Amino acid sequence: MIVRQFLKWKESADVTRRAAAAAALARAYLTAALDIDERVAAEAALTLLLDDPSPKVRLALAEALSTSPRAPAQIVTALAHDQTEIAAMILARSPVIAESDLVERARGASGRLQGLIAARPEVPPRLALALARHGSADSAVALLSNANARICARCRAIIVERHAGHAGVRGALLQRGDLEPELRYALMRAAGTALGESALYRHAVGEAAPELIRDTRQKALCALLRTLDGAPCEKLIDALGDTGDLTPVMMVRAACEGQIDFLAELLSVLTEVPTGRVTAIMVNHRPNQLRALLGRAGLVEPVQTVLVHAVALWREIAIGRLVAGVQEVTRRLIETMDEERRGSPHAANDDIVDLLRAIHLDAMRDNARAHARELAAA
Repeated sequence: MIVRQFLKWKESADVTRRAAAAAALARAYLTAALDIDERVAAEAALTLLLDDPSPKVRLALAEALSTSPRAPAQIVTALAHDQTEIAAMILARSPVIAESDLVERARGASGRLQGLIAARPEVPPRLALALARHGSADSAVALLSNANARICARCRAIIVERHAGHAGVRGALLQRGDLEPELRYALMRAAGTALGESALYRHAVGEAAPELIRDTRQKALCALLRTLDGAPCEKLIDALGDTGDLTPVMMVRAACEGQIDFLAELLSVLTEVPTGRVTAIMVNHRPNQLRALLGRAGLVEPVQTVLVHAVALWREIAIGRLVAGVQEVTRRLIETMDEERRGSPHAANDDIVDLLRAIHLDAMRDNARAHARELAAA
């Protein structure tokens, strides 16, 4: 009887009173001890309110129902497809709306609604994948920042593929501890591309911009290698080969900085020799066999010399016979190459020594900065 009176009354009530009554009816449905007939009648009245011409009424209904697990599913689903302000209430909070409906909305909703879906208290894998494939860059940031989102490796790869050029996405991805090395590398390249396209940067550095970006990319790649900690990096090596960054310069930098595990896996890929065999040659100090491997990988004599001596030095450090870091290792390598240059002058030797000097100076600056930070902390 009360519901029938409500329906008759709402025909003549203004918008403000209808909105208040809609919210009151929804709260009564969720909390009052209604018998079965009253509950059915109340649900029918709520359904009828979905057709109210005023969005204020439907918004009041959505706000009252949005957080309750007892809300009628058919009404909640209809509200999720209403105007943006109304749908936002449901998509952001409702525990009733089905995952399939959320996936559907993620595929075609506006960026704002996608962001609300991505920030929900729980984002299961299927929904995360839909957001990765169809979501905006801002929704990707929201998804990556959501600690309760279950983001699989495929999701991360898709987000990188679609949004690597977005600075916010790059920042959110780089905060994740589960980001694969090859994806970090892709983000690094995207950042370099964005920097190269910056008119301000090109104006500031002039014609040196391409060279500076290339040098920075090599340093950033070595910093990335330091984070691998022996993890498999076959996909990263494939990515390096695809982009042309798999160069002798990169290998020399990696060797100088002690990335011997990476170097072993890289030589394994280039020579098709098992990684275990390559590692054994390095660990057991077999310079002739190592040179043969490096030659098989297509590296010229001066590069071979640097890599052989670098591996030997880091081996001495690993077993405790030598206490040194990158600065000392590069200094010794420069001395070795100077001896080689005096013995047999070769233009490639000069290039290698120039590279070693640049790495050595970088290491000196890094050590000076670290020392200054320690003094400041003390």
